[in-house]
Amino acid sequence: MKLKLTDIGTPIAERQLVGRENGRECNVIVRIGTPFHDENNQSSWYCPYSIEVGSTQRLFYGAGVDSVQALRIAISMIETELTNTFRHLDLRWMGESDLGFSKEL
Repeated sequence: MKLKLTDIGTPIAERQLVGRENGRECNVIVRIGTPFHDENNQSSWYCPYSIEVGSTQRLFYGAGVDSVQALRIAISMIETELTNTFRHLDLRWMGESDLGFSKEL
């Protein structure tokens, strides 16, 4: 089942990144929502997230068999989107190219 989101609900985490779009500095805001059960299948969990660049917002989610797995998958998907889809923005977090979403600590 493909879930359609209209928002992420109450954010449980947020990270602000800085990038460059059309030669200008831009803010990219990543928000992670509270994981929740699938209403039709209680063995499925979803963790919504959003990536905002200016007035554009991308909504999606990670899915798993429990809330922790859904959260981990959402974080992994955020990293993939930021390093691929948003690569052209040359994103930085705290002045570094490591955006802090990788599995490596």
